[in-house]
Amino acid sequence: MATKTPSRVAVIGCGWWSQGWHLPHLAANAPHVVIAAIVDPSPLPISTLSSSPLLSLVELSKKYNNCPHYNSVEEMLADPEVGPTLDGAIVATSHASHFQVGMALLKEGLHRRSKGSDSVVVAGKKRSRPQSIHRALHILMEKPMTCSVDEALEMSKTSMTYPEGAFVINHTASYRPQTFVAKEIISSGQLGEIRHITAQMNGGLMWLFDDKKNESWVSKTPWQKGEDNKTPMNGNGYAWGQLAHILAWIYKVLGADDVAVPKKVFCTMTHAPNTGADISLAAVITCSDGITFSISGTALLPGSQYADPPIGKRINVEIFGMEGCLLWGGDDRIPETGKLELRRSAPGKKEDGQSEFPCSQGDAANELKDGFYFEDGDQDGKGPGSMKMFLDACNSSAAKSLAFESEESTATLVDESEPTPLANDSLIGLRTVQIIDAMYKSSISGNAVDVQ
Repeated sequence: MATKTPSRVAVIGCGWWSQGWHLPHLAANAPHVVIAAIVDPSPLPISTLSSSPLLSLVELSKKYNNCPHYNSVEEMLADPEVGPTLDGAIVATSHASHFQVGMALLKEGLHRRSKGSDSVVVAGKKRSRPQSIHRALHILMEKPMTCSVDEALEMSKTSMTYPEGAFVINHTASYRPQTFVAKEIISSGQLGEIRHITAQMNGGLMWLFDDKKNESWVSKTPWQKGEDNKTPMNGNGYAWGQLAHILAWIYKVLGADDVAVPKKVFCTMTHAPNTGADISLAAVITCSDGITFSISGTALLPGSQYADPPIGKRINVEIFGMEGCLLWGGDDRIPETGKLELRRSAPGKKEDGQSEFPCSQGDAANELKDGFYFEDGDQDGKGPGSMKMFLDACNSSAAKSLAFESEESTATLVDESEPTPLANDSLIGLRTVQIIDAMYKSSISGNAVDVQ
């Protein structure tokens, strides 16, 4: 019988978020998960957001099972003791380097699949391994997927050619149980044809976007020392840092690839006095299917989610169809301020316009609660839903590969039928990048611009 072994996961980028969230969450998933490697271009990661100095790569290695550490993803993948044995990787590098790192990982997965038909020795006998049972490589990518439409298009296209690997973008709101309820309402046709979307996300984030020290959040050239230089971004600030979350949520619940495909964007922005980063914006998005779509947001909400007491973000999304609407909003630190609401259009009937609350019954098995739950930034526990989705994929494919190489693998393990689709957020990532890129271009030109 195959011995259960933990999934092996690498963390690429060891800054504030990895040290405060990703690494502790992975450690909390032991013994089912082991941190197999850490990667950062600097042996001494720094962050302007941390109240205390970050640990060095050497210190992190000692803290997490003496795992090996590397200065680049290429160096890690080239190590024969580590690269081929990984089941997953978390990408938490600077926004501008997501493409380089993500593509290296996708190419590694494709390379493994191409070798999947090689013979392996099982119980002293040669055996042909089907491509579907190679050791798949799964990715959890921090948002935004990239900061360039060209890069997002290439990464999305490449990830679609590798369905054996999950491609999860760490938009934690998109993996809340309430999100899947909203998605089911829309996909089942309860709203009818979608015709209008309006969204707003306001946060207390001037401390982040108006401080020049926070270079990765405010600079148009935010890459770190040791990373390859890229083409400067059209802008940086609240749009990339925050609106990516709400755009991803909207496209997650819309579900279908051909709904609300962005065609043209008009956007105005205001900018922080010290950094020039965008801190407020309002945009109108024209969609190819005729949906009208408006979105706005600002960093000017007083307070901070990291203060004591924390001040939550104010979020509101309304999606209107020909047969009803879905309303979702509140303060993301106070669940009692909102709940998922469905209103049906039934002219002439008593139920016309009456509110329904589809999460009101709850579901303990699926952690569904009634209330407003958006981003999941809890540092305790085993991580948000996006992390769980990623680790479930890692554990599943690792077990499948191990079982094939065991003496007792059965015919069901070499079944070449269509596998259950894994999470792939790359199209959602692409839509988000397309819209935000067009927002910056429109703000600079003063005109509506075509979406690339």
